[in-house]
Amino acid sequence: MKDNYLWDRSGEGDAEIEELENLLGTLRYQPQPLEIPAGFQVARRRTFFPALAIAAAIALVAAGLGLWLNFNRRPAQRNEVKRITETDQKRTVERQSENKPDNRLARTSAPKKIRKARSTGARNLFASNRTHRHRIETAKPQLSPAEIAEKEQVLTALRLVSAKLNLAQRRTQSAPSLNLIHNQHKIG
Repeated sequence: MKDNYLWDRSGEGDAEIEELENLLGTLRYQPQPLEIPAGFQVARRRTFFPALAIAAAIALVAAGLGLWLNFNRRPAQRNEVKRITETDQKRTVERQSENKPDNRLARTSAPKKIRKARSTGARNLFASNRTHRHRIETAKPQLSPAEIAEKEQVLTALRLVSAKLNLAQRRTQSAPSLNLIHNQHKIG
């Protein structure tokens, strides 16, 4: 038997191999054309994932923009002041008198006449924070030449003390070396 028969069917085949081919030939792949029934319609897939992803991205951007605008807006420069009118004052007094157990006491303790608020034309109903920006400036003292020399001496002394303290700190924190002389050979 030649080895080429198994690969390209050249040469003579063995009887056992031909028998195996006949037995397994019924299981061999047999190409057939695709048969689609006449009444079968191809349905279009409806996937909503891309649309949902776009909608979620837009909602996320809108929420982020809303939060950013909410946290980064400037505080209001002026706050509105509610103007209390005569009718508001009467309602407040009536509510207070209804809440008390003895209405007679509430009526006697309530003021009989309520003052009207002055109306002088158009009023500014906005409160504003007015801070005085006047600063008191103090004059810097002028030093004499003797005082400047003393100042320089004190600064020099402080620098010297600082350098000595740094040196002492380095010496206490580092390990002591046993032999300070390195890389030297005996002569002679």
